[in-house]
Amino acid sequence: MTKKKTDISKEVAKIWQEAKENLKALGQRTIKLAQKGEEEVVRASRVGKLQLDIVTINLRKENVFRQVGKKAYEIHSRKSEIEPAKLASLFNQVDKLNQQVKAKKAQIARLKKGKK
Repeated sequence: MTKKKTDISKEVAKIWQEAKENLKALGQRTIKLAQKGEEEVVRASRVGKLQLDIVTINLRKENVFRQVGKKAYEIHSRKSEIEPAKLASLFNQVDKLNQQVKAKKAQIARLKKGKK
């Protein structure tokens, strides 16, 4: 009977040791998953900010387009010929805004691939 209790104690100690090791490994995996989740949240927030930046740039671009239309109508109402040179600065603004959008989209693509 004493031998049986000793065998049971050894078996319980062995099971307890395995359980501690498994719990420790589980804790480490949980920490890694939490860190990865945090990285994903940060990445998603960066993507969201860049998308909001793109919306803002597009609104500014729409404003420039309205200015182009207004300027073109002013030229037309004076019975003048519309010359692209008279609108060049506005066209340049649109080009710059388009480049900004392109750069933001490239940043989003890099973030989605997992790069910073």
